Amino acid sequence: MTREETAEPGGDSAVAHVGLFDFTGAFREKRLSAAALQAAIAGGWRFIDALPYWMHDETCFSEKGFVDEAVAIDTGSARDYPFEDNAQLVVADYAGPSAQITPRPALIRMIEKARKLGFSAIAGFEFETIFLTEDGASLRAKNWSDLTPALPHNRCWSGVAPAADADFLRYVHDELSAAHIALDHHCMELGPGCVEYTLGPEPILKAADDAALFKIFTKAIARRAGLTASFMAQLDAGFPGLGGHISLSLKDKSGAPAFSDRADPLVLSKTAKAFLGGIVALTPELMCMFAPSVNAYRRLRPGNWAPRAANWGIGNYSCGVRVVTTTPELTRFEFRLPGADTNCHMTAAMMLGAGLWGIEHDADPGEPVTGNGRDAKVTADAQLPTSLEEAARRFAKSEAARALFGSDFVDHYAAWCAAEAAAFHAHVSAFERARYLESL
Repeated sequence: MTREETAEPGGDSAVAHVGLFDFTGAFREKRLSAAALQAAIAGGWRFIDALPYWMHDETCFSEKGFVDEAVAIDTGSARDYPFEDNAQLVVADYAGPSAQITPRPALIRMIEKARKLGFSAIAGFEFETIFLTEDGASLRAKNWSDLTPALPHNRCWSGVAPAADADFLRYVHDELSAAHIALDHHCMELGPGCVEYTLGPEPILKAADDAALFKIFTKAIARRAGLTASFMAQLDAGFPGLGGHISLSLKDKSGAPAFSDRADPLVLSKTAKAFLGGIVALTPELMCMFAPSVNAYRRLRPGNWAPRAANWGIGNYSCGVRVVTTTPELTRFEFRLPGADTNCHMTAAMMLGAGLWGIEHDADPGEPVTGNGRDAKVTADAQLPTSLEEAARRFAKSEAARALFGSDFVDHYAAWCAAEAAAFHAHVSAFERARYLESL
């Protein structure tokens, strides 16, 4: 379902789940009656301004006098809610000061920037997830250790697992489709429990909404089946790293593909090369926007399929950006560095913003990598941060980030990332005690 085909807010639905996305990727919602939704659309709605400060452990990284803030309801976002009869889900965004420091409004600003430059963006996400046999209570009882993957017979691109587990996989697919998530296909990925889902293509705002809700709904669907769906980038050493890639293309004012050269459809246009150059140039500075957790950086290591540099190649899966040029309509850039833990609106804003910066600065992407992109040499300034705290420091110093997203956003999100990294470093693991307690 495209944005033009979304349901009318309220419509015949009795209730609506109305909420906002935060930095953790969660959808913080309230269940409104149809009458309350219509009143909110007509007269405005309010939500506490704590969400920009919300962390994974349900605490705020900074204390202030939290107050109710004006919220704008995106009437174009309304969609059926698959878990309750006669219900809808509607997305809202802060309309006051918090709009400058939250993810979805940042993406909307990049969409407006693209429009002013004469472009519209189309995107789709691709996620790998691990289904585990444990439910929430079991995970806590086991202290989140000794995890057991579901679908134990699965192998990569297996034809056995989709048949053996057809009922569960169809259940997931049908529930996601009922929520009007643009689900293209799924396939079995690396090892027991691992499934890959490909979404889109859609206008980039709906693509990001779809992707964020895909993660939330897949976790809910798994719990309803007595399982857990994990989107951690690296669940454990014995599990594969999980990707959360985004593919993006541009259309010009006439609706024609902007990434293909008019003289030779299989060659990148000047616009495409500059857009790609922006991604290559700014990825090291903007990395925390698509790698928002301490765990995200564990995936970018030898032994995983994940790329490890902001480089590019034609059809090359080992590069940070895989360029596809099969036809003008299908020409696109697949950004392969983000993990499954990525915040979808932030990642979309980062990729679109970096690409538009490249167009404005006529950025040069350099030559494509033709061999193993994971081993390709990069200059010192092009090397990626290896930790969340390093990524946050580089983000805070980035002039391009401030020009694209504003200093309020950069300062706030850099502080959020620093707080997340500090929370991790305050914890001492059993591995550290086993390694150091008696040897130091």
